[in-house]
Amino acid sequence: MMDSMNPIDSLKDAWNSLSKEEETVAGIFGALDTALKGYALWDLARTDAHRLRGPKWFWTPFIGGVNTIGWAAYFTVGKKR
Repeated sequence: MMDSMNPIDSLKDAWNSLSKEEETVAGIFGALDTALKGYALWDLARTDAHRLRGPKWFWTPFIGGVNTIGWAAYFTVGKKR
């Protein structure tokens, strides 16, 4: 039987192979992505439905579940100007 690596162990190994500078950059991008996702969800909750392209029930899981592209699409496509 072939011994396969656990996905969590693979992620840990990948993280441990990063330099301190790469870890810092990854952390900054991760924090920025999380903050912008939170801001998009906050904005969605306070925006009237008629100012959106598509229903709120669509945008909520899309923003929350699709990393980076979700909140970026909401601000560029989902909101009417």
